[in-house]
Amino acid sequence: MPQVSILVKALNEQANIAQCLSAALREAAQVGGEVILVDSLSTDRTVAIAQQFPVRIVQFDRAADRGCGAAVQLGYQFAHAEFVYVLDADMVLQPGFLPAALARLQADPGLAGVGGKLLDLEVRTASDRHRLAAAKTQVTDQAVAELGGGGLYRVAALSQTGYLAHRWLAAYEEAELGARLRQGGWGLVRLDMQAVVHQGHAEHNAQMMRRLWRNGRAHAAGALLRAALGKPWFGRLARKQAFLLFVPGLHGLAFAVAALSGGGAAARLAAWGSVWLAAWLVLAMKKGGLAAGAWTLLLWQFFTLAAVLGFWRPVADPLLPVAGHELGASATASSQHIQQEGQQRRSPCGQGI
Repeated sequence: MPQVSILVKALNEQANIAQCLSAALREAAQVGGEVILVDSLSTDRTVAIAQQFPVRIVQFDRAADRGCGAAVQLGYQFAHAEFVYVLDADMVLQPGFLPAALARLQADPGLAGVGGKLLDLEVRTASDRHRLAAAKTQVTDQAVAELGGGGLYRVAALSQTGYLAHRWLAAYEEAELGARLRQGGWGLVRLDMQAVVHQGHAEHNAQMMRRLWRNGRAHAAGALLRAALGKPWFGRLARKQAFLLFVPGLHGLAFAVAALSGGGAAARLAAWGSVWLAAWLVLAMKKGGLAAGAWTLLLWQFFTLAAVLGFWRPVADPLLPVAGHELGASATASSQHIQQEGQQRRSPCGQGI
């Protein structure tokens, strides 16, 4: 059995998959590991290229099941190692990180996961700049609430929480995992060490907004809170999403100021606009410019609206196994593996979720 399973999730990544798998295999060889490509039914040459490498390839049975959380969980269902590393196909593992992360986990039995720094090659959107700033400010190993951008996890800790990734979340699956692990008493650490280089998307803010709306990732903050209702880690996730209260609060303040202005329609409109102008100027000072402040204000409203819509969408049971198969394995063997995985995830410790 391999010591580490590197789970690479991919959808139409023919431009990046060769470099990703080459680096993953190089690092897996350092720790007695394997690489599992989780393909979300790509329509380009992703699978054909991957088949040139000594990796296992698993795919969804149904396109309707695809998603960020579902891809991670599907790979986990086919992994048998003591540790699993979560990696996107547009990321390249950096030399030496995986052995260092594994050594840290083995040295500290209270840790559930170890991550590292992410270097973005494309820095165009507000999200890109936020990740870059966070990486620059970290100068030592840090205890963190989640391992955004991937990390190495202890399977024993994951088994206690029931699953690796919430299969119905289009985003925030790492935040949901971090909340579950920390609620169970486990720790997470981000090393002051480069873990991956991330190709990312060559897009500006408006293009990012369109992409996230279409693929449902923009709505995931609301789905995250909906999925956590009644769970002991709801408070942790609610605090993470506290920024969603800012926009409704600002709207309420603007209307209150307008109502109390005591003038006519023009005066009330001016009072209402003054609140938003003040918010814009404050953000402009914090973000380094009027344009950056305006985009931040717009993005906050965009994600707040999407979160509200996402909250009202039902979220199914995350313990339901993801239907998938391994290329090269018989359909019967894949089906049996999925059924066994479903039984394991519904063990007594998993039912407490």
